[in-house]
Amino acid sequence: MIDDLRLQADYCQKTSPLYAALYTHLAALYQDRADGRADPDLQVFFETVDHCWAGRSFTAWFERPLLLAGAIHEQVLQGNAPELSRFYASCGGDFSPSQSEALGNAVSQVLGDRHRHMVPFLSQETIQTNETSRGLAWLLPVLAYWQKARPDITLIELGCSAGLGLVADGYGYRVHGPAERVWAQEGDPNFEVTLGGAGAEQAFASLADMPALSAAITRRIGCDLNPLDCRQENQKRILEALIWPDNAPRLARLRAAIKTQDQYDLCFERGDMVACVKHLSARSFANTPMVVVFNTVASCYLDDDHYTTLCRAIADTFNGPWADKECVWVEFEMPRTGEALPDFAQGQEQLVKVHRPDGKGDLGTHYFGAAMAHPTEIEIFQGA
Repeated sequence: MIDDLRLQADYCQKTSPLYAALYTHLAALYQDRADGRADPDLQVFFETVDHCWAGRSFTAWFERPLLLAGAIHEQVLQGNAPELSRFYASCGGDFSPSQSEALGNAVSQVLGDRHRHMVPFLSQETIQTNETSRGLAWLLPVLAYWQKARPDITLIELGCSAGLGLVADGYGYRVHGPAERVWAQEGDPNFEVTLGGAGAEQAFASLADMPALSAAITRRIGCDLNPLDCRQENQKRILEALIWPDNAPRLARLRAAIKTQDQYDLCFERGDMVACVKHLSARSFANTPMVVVFNTVASCYLDDDHYTTLCRAIADTFNGPWADKECVWVEFEMPRTGEALPDFAQGQEQLVKVHRPDGKGDLGTHYFGAAMAHPTEIEIFQGA
């Protein structure tokens, strides 16, 4: 836990001064505990967290730090931590690194006073995909494949959270392409994205067909262990709690995306990714010539065995019940440990991968591009 908190503090140095200070303070509290110097007033807090996480398993190193910070943020959003609200921009506050000591004191007070109120969040919630900027990471490769036939589409998102990614085609974009050309689509939230790399020209050209692609999506299905309903204030607050409080633009995008989502008809499947794929495979989607499955920063939470099982379930579905359809699985995910990457994909934070039936009962993988986890620039690989 200590190393994870320190890693998260380092990650936040350039993007969230508040959370860099918060995680540094939490790491110090856990270090004091490990050294036998824990503040007696925080002993029950540590025991509460240990109890909440005793029956849970975490794969990604950043899960526990983000959940702990989210649980604290939720208390602030609910008005239950006034001593912290003055530092949280999400509640009208402000923070500068010179206030780190005062922030730490307030955090310790909240942990001592409010730890029992954090139990539902810490014991039940999972990290939810709430970064709406990831839309083009799956839309661009889908556009590239859809252009060949232009059939109607059933769209399925794995690890959908509240399903905001399912309506990414309806958001606004200003995309900068080769030769200083710009493609724009009205919508809210609105994203500024630059396309680069050897395949940028072709990817940029495909954007002209975005409105037609959007009209072709006839079903939008979200799959999640615990899908959130943004029409309910308490569930919307969970998404807000998992956004870094001093990232006001991201919070504004989330709130705008929730309003945009109201214009669409979505349905949700409750269950893990493998179970949902197997359940959906029994549906013929008779009037849908194309099925697109996608996930963005979601399969990274699966261990290797579970991910292998997911790949097998999708391969069996694409090559079996849906063999008469054009099937595409798009992932925007971190490279997996030990993944055999082509040279041009080495060293990237997040990769856009496209899996399709290989004609032999399995999946073939094409590396389409790469970007940071919160994309403002997307590199399109050669031949994408």
